[in-house]
Amino acid sequence: TLMSLTANADYAKWTDPTHSFKADHTIYTSVVNTDVLSEKMAPEGRSFQVIFNQKAAEVKGLKIITAPLQGAIAVLPGNSTDDASAAAPSDEVSTSAVRIPQAAVDAKADLYAVPTVTRCEKLVSVVPAHTEWTTKEIHETVRDKNGYKDVVHKIPEKQYVTMYLTVRFDVYSMKTGALVFTSEDARDRLDDSNFNGLFTRIVERFFKNLKSEIN
Repeated sequence: TLMSLTANADYAKWTDPTHSFKADHTIYTSVVNTDVLSEKMAPEGRSFQVIFNQKAAEVKGLKIITAPLQGAIAVLPGNSTDDASAAAPSDEVSTSAVRIPQAAVDAKADLYAVPTVTRCEKLVSVVPAHTEWTTKEIHETVRDKNGYKDVVHKIPEKQYVTMYLTVRFDVYSMKTGALVFTSEDARDRLDDSNFNGLFTRIVERFFKNLKSEIN
């Protein structure tokens, strides 16, 4: 028996207090980094990109350009040597600069955003068949002075499938290449379906919070 129950979420973000977002109106985003996904889950990665592009197009008041393909790299100030879209997440906030696609420079973007899926998996846990003792009030026959009797419930074995999805968003200044905003959204749900719903809510929160920084 598969159980579908509750959902949970953990969220954290960091914003560079020295950066002014007021003049940032154009955002160039990399493709969604799904390197963490197994080959079997590749279709999930393709769905993530479609969802991300759709949600980016729905944002009002900002110009958001989504990158369809990786292209030439423009080196902005800083000491990073890796492509931003392949950068591994870290528990510590790093504000070192990053390599940014030439297309972002050509688009005269103010910010460069990198979405990275850091966890996407399903785990199955099993609760063995067992017996539980409860009490039940009866009215038709009085068994004792309190009117209660013990009832045995046979509980069959159940399988609980938990979906885990974590996405990190790093946003860099196009002027300096420095990290100015980062957030990580970790969600889990007792369910056995695709990850589209979880990913949609994660992306919606990212754009909502980033827009609130700019506006």
